[in-house]
Amino acid sequence: PRWPGGARVALSFVLNYEEGAENTVLNGDAGSELYLHEVASHGWRWFDYHDVPEDVERAHIAACVETITRLCGRPPVGWYTGRISPRTRRLVAEQGGFLYDSDAYDDDLPHYVEVAGKPQLIIPYTLDNNDMKFAVPPGFTSNDGYEQHLRDALDLLRREGGRMMSVGMHCRLVGRPARAAALSRFLDHAAACPDVWVATREEIARHWLREHPPK
Repeated sequence: PRWPGGARVALSFVLNYEEGAENTVLNGDAGSELYLHEVASHGWRWFDYHDVPEDVERAHIAACVETITRLCGRPPVGWYTGRISPRTRRLVAEQGGFLYDSDAYDDDLPHYVEVAGKPQLIIPYTLDNNDMKFAVPPGFTSNDGYEQHLRDALDLLRREGGRMMSVGMHCRLVGRPARAAALSRFLDHAAACPDVWVATREEIARHWLREHPPK
């Protein structure tokens, strides 16, 4: 795998906006545009879609796309449900317009899967490099442990080369002062690594499609 500038790791930060805040997309505040990086969809309702009727799940996917397009001025190019059904990936592909699907935790590299006879790019997400482990046992028990985990993951992937790393974050979790301090130290560490490409998932997806197209 080849990353821009000879980087050995593509590093993607995923900030989950799952609750209201003073600066949110829903407010329509022009100031929010200063911090928006890429908006992807995280589903319409947060429940397990395993037993949800197919027509309901299809309608929820369409509602997500319509809402994000209306609020942000462009449709999302990435999808992540989190609590998928056996039909989710096919329904996402049927909806169309997505560069990538992140409902996977199976690799440190983008890859393709066949969906309805066509290749679908998968940009894997993460449950291990994720501040959710502060809330779910067994998980992080200290801020130093969180920082060291992220450092160790990044440094090993740098040694291996040709990898990507996702870091999942939630405002209500890593936004706590002490945890934010640990994250800040990790950001300083990553910024000091010349072989790390910090990128949006859209940038990773477009690069991968161009440099490693499906066969």
